[in-house]
Amino acid sequence: MASAFQIMGAEWLVFALGICLVGIVALVFGALWMYRDAQTRRMDATVWVVLLVVATLLAGIIGFVIVLVIYLVVRESHPIGGGMPMGYGPYGPPPAPVMPAACPVCGRPMTWYPQYQRWYCPSCGAYR
Repeated sequence: MASAFQIMGAEWLVFALGICLVGIVALVFGALWMYRDAQTRRMDATVWVVLLVVATLLAGIIGFVIVLVIYLVVRESHPIGGGMPMGYGPYGPPPAPVMPAACPVCGRPMTWYPQYQRWYCPSCGAYR
């Protein structure tokens, strides 16, 4: 009596194993890329890889694609070391320090208080 392998031939078995091998290679490369990308964006890389593997094992290519699309939508927009986006320029120069004014009464330096918008002389104890 002939078995199923002998009737259908070995071609379908080679084809099925080839498809499985391609899927496993895609899963490994996808998981490695996702892990490295999540690490550069300071995300929890292990959680994303576990989610990718579980979804792929449960739902096949559909699970792989769904998790990959969700990751691409949710991930941070700027990786570490990627620099500033093109829309931002460098910061301007720091403001010039306020030069202390001399008190008109005693001649000693006064202190500027921005909340009062006035100078204060600690020697005289008066605002000017």
